[in-house]
Amino acid sequence: MKKLYLTLVASAVAASPALAQSGHDMETEKAGVIAAAMDYMEGAVTVDAERVGRGIHAELNKVVINSLPNGRQILGYNRYTTLVEVVRGLGDRMADVDKTVDVTVFDIGNDIASVRAVGQLWYDLLQLAKLDGEWKLVNVLWASNQTDDDQGDPTGTPADRAAVEQAALDYVEGMFSGDAERVTRALHPELNSVRLRRHRQTDRSFMSKTGVVTLIEVAAGGFNNVEEGQRNIEIDVQDVSHGIAAVKVTSSRSSEYLQIGKVNGEWKVINILYVPNA
Repeated sequence: MKKLYLTLVASAVAASPALAQSGHDMETEKAGVIAAAMDYMEGAVTVDAERVGRGIHAELNKVVINSLPNGRQILGYNRYTTLVEVVRGLGDRMADVDKTVDVTVFDIGNDIASVRAVGQLWYDLLQLAKLDGEWKLVNVLWASNQTDDDQGDPTGTPADRAAVEQAALDYVEGMFSGDAERVTRALHPELNSVRLRRHRQTDRSFMSKTGVVTLIEVAAGGFNNVEEGQRNIEIDVQDVSHGIAAVKVTSSRSSEYLQIGKVNGEWKVINILYVPNA
C-alpha cells in the first residue's frame, strides 16, 4: 500500500509548472486573478449570473458556517449551478446595495492564488487555480459582512490568530510525523482538499480531490513522513476576520493555501488548495 500511494502521488502526474518570476508575468497573472475575483463578487452584486459563472470553476466548493437555532454551527454549501441560479434570482434585492468591491491578492505562485474579496454584504476568502490558461475560483470560505449581524468584533484577536496558526501546524506537522490524532484535530470532517495537477501525456491541467478520511489514513500509515530537520515548514497567516482565516503553508513537500473556520468554538481547516514541489 505504501508503494501504491507513493506511485499515485509522485509518478503519473506532474505538478503545474512554477509561475515565472519576471515583473511583467507576475502583473499579468495578478490581473487575471483579480479579474476572476471581480467576476465572482461584482457579478453577484450587479446580478450578472453569466459573469459569476465565468469566474468560478465547474467544481467550485463554496462554504459558509451557519448557526442553528440551538447555537450549534454547521457548514453550508453552494456549487456552480446553485450559485449561478441564486445570483440570477437576486433581482431587486441588490438595488440599494453598494456595488463597491475590494479585492486583495495575498499570494500567487505555481498556478494557484489566495485572495480576499469584500463587499457590503459578503466577506469572502478565495482560492483560485489556473487551468488551461484561465484563472478560476476553486474554493471559497465566506461570512456575512453586514454590520447588523450579531458577530461581535469581526477582527481576529491575537488568540484567534494563534489558534489558526496552531491548526495549520497540527495539519502539516501531523502529516509529516504520522500523527493521525493531530491531523484529525486540525481538519474539519467535511474537509475539501484540492491538488492542482498537470497530465504528462496531454499537458492539460486538472484537479484531484481528497477528503479527511484519506488524509488521516495516510498520516496513520506514515506514508507522508518527513524527518523533522527536512520539513522546512513556514506558516503565513494572511487574514483572520469574521470567524474565517486564510493561511499559506510552505514546506519541503508542497505549497498550500488553507481556509480555516471557527466552528463550534474550534478553528478547523475546511478547504485546501495545493501543488507539490516539482
